[in-house]
Amino acid sequence: MTDRDLSGPEFTGETALEAAPVELKLSFGLWLAEAIFGIFTGVAVAVVAGIIPEVVGIEDDDAAIAVSVLIGIGVFTAVIAVFRIICSVYMLRGRVWARNTLTILGLLGLVGVWSELQTFPGVAVAHALVLLVALVTLYLPRSNAYFRAPFPASAAN
Repeated sequence: MTDRDLSGPEFTGETALEAAPVELKLSFGLWLAEAIFGIFTGVAVAVVAGIIPEVVGIEDDDAAIAVSVLIGIGVFTAVIAVFRIICSVYMLRGRVWARNTLTILGLLGLVGVWSELQTFPGVAVAHALVLLVALVTLYLPRSNAYFRAPFPASAAN
């Protein structure tokens, strides 16, 4: 096995942005943008949760339950968004598990777009397009070659 057969920033000394093909750089940027919006959404839901009881007109235990649920949803959304950022960084470094994780999260996100379509059709279409392009670019031929090339840890075997 020659040095050209090995890939990945760990072996070549390149940064992940230099070593990855253009398709993965595009996918990384889309996952990053989608995750940043997810963080903003989660924080907004958690912050707005406090005024929901007043707007809706519920009190006492019902208000506490509604606020708790909304804060939980907001925190969960933000945590999943941070997890997508972590996965996208590892995906850019050529880790197959990160690509698989992002694929699963992307497919679940596309399922979630259906409910988003009922309330915010424009946002849902944009969200779906970002997810579709991010998913497709993960599996283009140059991306597949990047993920399949052995890394130094597996080349020793």
